[in-house]
Amino acid sequence: MIMNETQIKIRNVIIKAKNLNLKPEEIKGENIIKELGISSVDALEILIGIENEFDITINDEDLSQELVASCDNLEQYINKQKAAHAV
Repeated sequence: MIMNETQIKIRNVIIKAKNLNLKPEEIKGENIIKELGISSVDALEILIGIENEFDITINDEDLSQELVASCDNLEQYINKQKAAHAV
């Protein structure tokens, strides 16, 4: 699987938040809750890491289990936030 820069950064944030000994390409990312055993505390750490890494703010109304369910969901949200602030 060829990953873009955003996908790699997302996986690195997850690796750091979970303190995993993995490489970004080792995370499938389709269902990270099941794949990596993401807890609610892990999810918060991941979201804080995403905010810091991508210089975005995750709105309270957007916080959901679905947002952190997959790397694709996170990437779509990041791209949406960046596009909204680029205008």
